[in-house]
Amino acid sequence: MDSPQPDLIQLGAFEPNEAKRLLPLLESDGIPFEVEADHSALLAPGRTAALYLGTYPEGSKLAVFVREEDLPAALDRVKSLFPL
Repeated sequence: MDSPQPDLIQLGAFEPNEAKRLLPLLESDGIPFEVEADHSALLAPGRTAALYLGTYPEGSKLAVFVREEDLPAALDRVKSLFPL
């Protein structure tokens, strides 16, 4: 996905339930962000069959963009929520 504004960098593409946990943390830290929805995976051929078979195909993603100077702090928040 392209950045909505030239000075923003994509932090990542998150499933909606992941974004629900991340976005309040960014807000509480005062990190401005923008979100762009990507629903293209919902149109994938065979998605209905995959759901029926219980293989849980990829779904919608929310791309989160932050300013370059806020990227290190935002990445710290992502790492705290989703440790490796």
